[in-house]
Amino acid sequence: MAVFLDSGRIDEAERFLSMGIIRGVTTNPTILSRCGITGGEAALEALAQATYVSLFGGRIDDMGYEAAGEIRRARTVLEGQGLTSRIIAGSIREPLNVVLWLEAGAHDVTVPPDLLRRMIVHPYSRDTIRMFLADAAKTDKQP
Repeated sequence: MAVFLDSGRIDEAERFLSMGIIRGVTTNPTILSRCGITGGEAALEALAQATYVSLFGGRIDDMGYEAAGEIRRARTVLEGQGLTSRIIAGSIREPLNVVLWLEAGAHDVTVPPDLLRRMIVHPYSRDTIRMFLADAAKTDKQP
């Protein structure tokens, strides 16, 4: 499993690479493309010996399909045919997509910078830490 940053900005790539949380960076002609691709199309790419088959999960969902189902179908076809292409899922809309799509069978995911930042520090974690620090400060003041 790998997480790739989906960006065209070098500063963002350098930041997340230095943190050690991404394997690399992906981009495309429209960050770059406007079309989604389904499990069937992914199978055709794999038959053409593509190293990666790219499924734009968010766009698949937008078109009324279920991205996790399409990823699962593509993985089943690839494995059933003994094809070595890797499924890379992109067009992620929310942190939950990362988990769902990896669970569905994507080998790798591409994540935009703003979403990757949200995954690093969850707002509830931040609130909980503030609460713990405030409670600890109260304890220090008691005799």
